[in-house]
Amino acid sequence: MTVGMETQVFSETEWLELQQDLSLSPRQTQVVEQLLCGRSDKQIADELGLSVPTVRTHLGRLFVHFDVEDRCELILRIFMHFRERCREAGCPHFQ
Repeated sequence: MTVGMETQVFSETEWLELQQDLSLSPRQTQVVEQLLCGRSDKQIADELGLSVPTVRTHLGRLFVHFDVEDRCELILRIFMHFRERCREAGCPHFQ
């Protein structure tokens, strides 16, 4: 994982589960990770060794995949999925 521990939103296990649940490719997972840490398209590109247009292509495909209009909706959709998954598992934080 390329995101530093201090900015990590989900644990490694949570990321693997989310990646499977949401049918994300490894690269899409990396882009979403960076997005959730508040990174700009340029910062994501620099961190992952991609061009800015490639990052935007990945984001566009993620928007279509999740039927959302922008990065804010994408972030909310991912957190809502995580929250629902926690509720189903009986996580005490989301009862």
